[in-house]
Amino acid sequence: MVAYQRLAAVAIAAFAVAVAAKPVSVGGARAEFDAPASPRGSVVLLPGDAGLSAADPLQRSSQRFVDKGFAVLAIEQTTVVRAAMKYASETAMPVSVAAVSSGVRRLAGAIATPGFRARKVVFVSGNLDAVREALGVPDALPPTLVVHHRADGCSKTPPAQVERFAQWAGPKVTVRWMEGGSERGDPCGPESHHGMAGLDVELVEAISSFLSN
Repeated sequence: MVAYQRLAAVAIAAFAVAVAAKPVSVGGARAEFDAPASPRGSVVLLPGDAGLSAADPLQRSSQRFVDKGFAVLAIEQTTVVRAAMKYASETAMPVSVAAVSSGVRRLAGAIATPGFRARKVVFVSGNLDAVREALGVPDALPPTLVVHHRADGCSKTPPAQVERFAQWAGPKVTVRWMEGGSERGDPCGPESHHGMAGLDVELVEAISSFLSN
């Protein structure tokens, strides 16, 4: 009976996690939102090519960000970033934005527009040369965390870009290298080192620590 009760409790908890995020609309585009009772701030999750998907390296860990105390708004890549930030700000300030893979380029475009006001930004497995090109100079860059896997095999995001970016942006940038995890399939896909496969806990810990300080 005790074993059965434990199994039932685990099943109920898993179900609660699965349905915690609620579907919402941001600028006419679908999104998912979740928040703890007393959030310390908000984080907008901007995906890669997979879009709003449980396979996305950030969105598959959205519940972990909630557990760390953040309100989380997971959006489509085509959603206007500033509209998403406004939506998130209605629940909790300050608002930060984390982007992964090709979403990093889109976030860079948002940063380059006048009036962009995120407390912090996070670039995960991004094309950092494209970020430099979009911004021109690092003046508009908020405090930034770059998370990159040392063995990222995606041709668009070679690890060598990280050092160039850090030198360009100077003290505005903190770099967190990831190692280990697993590698399978497309080297630019979510199950690769580029997609931080097998490193969800470490990824959330690195981002949450940066946003909390």
